[in-house]
Amino acid sequence: MKTLVLHIGANKTGSTAIQEFLRLNAAALHAFGYVVAPTDLTRGGEVTGHHIWHIEQLRADIPTGRERLTKQIHELMRTLGEDKHLVLSAENLANPDGAEQMFSEVASQYDTRVILYIRRQDELLLSSWQQWESKIDDDFWAWLVLGVGVRGDWAQVLQAWERVVPRAQITVRLYERARMPEGDIVLDFAHLLGLSDRLSDLRRPRADVNPSYSDALVDLVKGSASVFADRHDNTFYNMVEQLTGNAYHRRPRESVITHAQRAAILDRYRASNEWVCANYFPEMAGNLFPQPGPDDYLVLGQDKLEEQKWEIVATLIFKLAARVLRR
Repeated sequence: MKTLVLHIGANKTGSTAIQEFLRLNAAALHAFGYVVAPTDLTRGGEVTGHHIWHIEQLRADIPTGRERLTKQIHELMRTLGEDKHLVLSAENLANPDGAEQMFSEVASQYDTRVILYIRRQDELLLSSWQQWESKIDDDFWAWLVLGVGVRGDWAQVLQAWERVVPRAQITVRLYERARMPEGDIVLDFAHLLGLSDRLSDLRRPRADVNPSYSDALVDLVKGSASVFADRHDNTFYNMVEQLTGNAYHRRPRESVITHAQRAAILDRYRASNEWVCANYFPEMAGNLFPQPGPDDYLVLGQDKLEEQKWEIVATLIFKLAARVLRR
């Protein structure tokens, strides 16, 4: 039976690494029965490992998008042999905006499997601010107040997909390094595809495919229209990477929010997380995610943040000057 495999993210759960794995190994995966769909879902199209922008275009008009996507999936499935798997990856399919409805027709005609990685919401929100929203907004707390309870409501995401795909065909994984083989999301994903024994034949993405940056660096340029063209513009961070390597990658235990603030955020998701735990992890005792302790994070006060920002400015000026003077 032909199968449609949908990796739907979520955001900031290693999706870029999974998509790079799919891109690097498209030919090898084909030999193992997994066909990575072209980015625009057209026969002969470029294979990049992700389908984010095509989904983004289609979901602008859900009914029209459903019709177009159904035709495209049918055409791609028509070319597949029996027992083959067509793979799509787009983390925006886990956004609460109805995009899952575009798959209602194909899910009724093909064996459809959904894979979703979920993350504890305090970390999800902080990573989302760094990755996207800080580029177009300069008020972290105003943005956070609007997002808490909405972004990362995993029960809402799963209930929406259950209206398209039976629960038994949805796999939910916790984005926690300790739960993954060798702490690697790519190995975990390969295991879900049944490819653990084939890993020696497959290429692995480099580490830090999509790194997060320090709170001080993010705060330095937040909301700057002269630095960022839009929320997806990484030109500035790429420049910092070229000049300083990983010196200003985010340190996992540094935080701009206090323990009490984290606890308040997670309390907003308590009912949602309890539902997910009961329905997708019934064997789990206790909380869906490990709860943060008061000593788990080093909270950066404003003075420390300012000190780090000036250090970054001085380092970037020095690195740029050194390059100019070498010419």
